[in-house]
Amino acid sequence: MILSKIIKAVNPEKVAGRQDLEISSVEFDSRKVLPGALFVAIPGYKTDGNAYIGAAVKAGAVAVIAGKDSETGVTFIKVNEPRAALAAAAAEFFDNPSGKLIMAGITGTSGKTTTTYLLRSIFRKHGEKTGLIGTIEYDLDGEIFESKNTTPESLTLQELLGRMVQKGFNACVMEVSSHSLALHRVDGIEFDAAVFLNLTQDHMDFHGSFEEYLGAKIKLFGLLAGNKHGPKICAVNADDPRAAEFVKAASATVLTFGFNEGADLRAIAVCNAPSGLNFVIKHGNGVCSLELKLKGVYNAYNAMAAAAVAAGLKIGWETIKAGLEAVENVPGRFEAYKSPAGFTAVVDYAHKPDALERLLSAVRGMGARKIITVFGCGGERDRTKRPMMGKISERFSDLTVVTSDNPRSEDPSAIIAEITAAMDKTKYLILADRKRAIYEAVARAKSGDVVVVAGKGHEEYQLIGGKTKHFSDKETVLEAIAAGGKWKE
Repeated sequence: MILSKIIKAVNPEKVAGRQDLEISSVEFDSRKVLPGALFVAIPGYKTDGNAYIGAAVKAGAVAVIAGKDSETGVTFIKVNEPRAALAAAAAEFFDNPSGKLIMAGITGTSGKTTTTYLLRSIFRKHGEKTGLIGTIEYDLDGEIFESKNTTPESLTLQELLGRMVQKGFNACVMEVSSHSLALHRVDGIEFDAAVFLNLTQDHMDFHGSFEEYLGAKIKLFGLLAGNKHGPKICAVNADDPRAAEFVKAASATVLTFGFNEGADLRAIAVCNAPSGLNFVIKHGNGVCSLELKLKGVYNAYNAMAAAAVAAGLKIGWETIKAGLEAVENVPGRFEAYKSPAGFTAVVDYAHKPDALERLLSAVRGMGARKIITVFGCGGERDRTKRPMMGKISERFSDLTVVTSDNPRSEDPSAIIAEITAAMDKTKYLILADRKRAIYEAVARAKSGDVVVVAGKGHEEYQLIGGKTKHFSDKETVLEAIAAGGKWKE
């Protein structure tokens, strides 16, 4: 691609050097630069990309984009916001692939992953070849890429979308995190649909305040204005206290969903059974009866969100019903395992206050005799949620086994102390070793009880002291059940 096209896309403050160069790739990691590359210097959290401009030029970069003036010896492009420029350069380099796909973006504190799986299923039932980008994986219809971020960096994202177009995809459903919105990762994406699920406290370590977190989420709804083709739809959870602010920000037709009167899609006759969630969506003068295999009343919101997008894009209700009911499960989300002893173990990704509350409330609503909850909190993340999650577990559980999650470089015992700071000492016990904690919960469980292992879900690792070790809640739960909870050193 000719550099001048990218220069036009990034709207530079100034350009020094030749603009008629052929660009072979776009990179923001100097270690990946090959001859002919355009290097974008991104200010990072731990290192500043500007410090690697020299290394990028030495490796063969023929042009550099940066937010600071620099003597590079190659074409230099100064921009106001390097991350936004990276997104624009990547979109241009990969020929703006989002404009060739039906793009649906889902944001919210909880439920994004499940909603993407539900919506993808509907799209597939409608005959759309659909890719998925999210927390668990980046799935190009069987071609799987590891998910390092819920929403990848803009360069990776545009490359994935470009692959989808090359492979004949029609649509893409993706989780859109608050980080990605704040850091310009989804700038330039032509969204056809945007979903707001809910907003509760999370990521205060990054955003600093709830209002900043809200502002990042709302940005998604403004991005629909860049879509130049087809119908556009915003689906909004009408039951959330911040719903009106998202409706106001919407640059497209809005469909609301919820349990309360006045929502365009309303859930009625809800029955949360051990076999799944049954309910009816009332829409206009029609109804859609559903028998979902997913469990938990909160999944009614996720299903209605997916249904609202599909209905807004003129997909029929028979297809919507078929798509929603076809989803067997979502990895690491309310995965239930029945033990020979008669108790059930549930593995779930819930690692935020509202997610843990919804999970435990759903388990309690299904008639558990006793609930034994195993959870911890991640290190180097929002510390304010730790005591909140401790109190939530205490409220819904008969016993909480407080353990480690991904402590990273923090002392696990210090994290646990913050979790238990306001808890009743008679309602919890501490086992920092996560494997031992799960075994202990299983050993104490009786027929009719539910052991809930929350926090890691689909993850197959633990981050401890700067090292990554293999660890799977699912594997450990099944192993503990097989051993009858008997721990062996």
